[in-house]
Amino acid sequence: MDLVGRVKKSLCNSDVVSSGATLIVGVSGGPDSVALLHILARLRYELGVHLHAAHFNHNLRKSARLDQRFVERLAERLNVPCTSGVWRNPPRRPKMSLEELARLKRFDFFQRLAKDLKASAVILGHTRDDLAETVLMRILRGTGLSGMRAILPQRQMEGVCFIRPLLETQKAEIVRYLKNQRISYRLDPTNRQTKFFRNKIRLRLLPLLEKEYSQNIREVLCHLAETAAADYAYMEDQAGRLFKQAAQYCAKDRRVQLSIKVLRRQPQAIRRMLIRLALQYLQESTNRLTLSHIKVALCHVREVEDLLCNRPPGALVHLPGGICVGKREDSLFFTKKHLN
Repeated sequence: MDLVGRVKKSLCNSDVVSSGATLIVGVSGGPDSVALLHILARLRYELGVHLHAAHFNHNLRKSARLDQRFVERLAERLNVPCTSGVWRNPPRRPKMSLEELARLKRFDFFQRLAKDLKASAVILGHTRDDLAETVLMRILRGTGLSGMRAILPQRQMEGVCFIRPLLETQKAEIVRYLKNQRISYRLDPTNRQTKFFRNKIRLRLLPLLEKEYSQNIREVLCHLAETAAADYAYMEDQAGRLFKQAAQYCAKDRRVQLSIKVLRRQPQAIRRMLIRLALQYLQESTNRLTLSHIKVALCHVREVEDLLCNRPPGALVHLPGGICVGKREDSLFFTKKHLN
């Protein structure tokens, strides 16, 4: 199946893309997102969807304004409305990784725009190369089964669906497509700077692994991500069903109660998912019970496990965000204070 066919199949298989839907397309100006926008512009009438291009200017380099203008002009040529967001004052010394902070700012922009436009989904141009890099990054930084999934083909984040129809496609094929179609794109000069962790993985570590250890390392990493995603989805489904049956919860009072007997009967993986679901429920204060868009630190889960297994009734654990977990004779109760 060719590139256009794979994108069409990915969108047709999605449960959120239907005739009349509005799809936001994240476009940086680089080869992947430019190819994606061109392909979707070809498919829009066949699929019966409305497109809206979205570009986020991180304002971190001199060429950022030129990238923004390139995307706006590209969208205009393709007759696609476009919205650009700008990070006005990026911090010089962020408390977290600048890469991670920029990613969070970009996703926040996509989410707000999707809600404003009542879009069915945000379509992003991550490729198979991105998937392999992200898996390796997660391994080096330390991760569990959830993190090993790396980049999912479809994911709900705070009520917005993100779809990545190029995850089965290698970047080399995208570059060939652009060349054959004579489509221009922008290149980010910072992609060659190894001070950024992802770039160091892409430019140094992966080539070394391919040369010295496994020529097929990228596909091996992608297969690992897909296997982890399948296993995690099954456990998540089992934990979600059990949570709905065993948990007592009240969004108004921000309280969740879990049976100690039920928790102790579960394998550790399911028990930890039940604890994560309780913590997530308090963070979200909503009835949507998924683990797909909230990160709960493993150290916090371990604290609750220690409370369950080793501490007496009446003991309490205080977690960030005003969350308190207490132990009774027959249950753990999770509460959250209303913070001003």
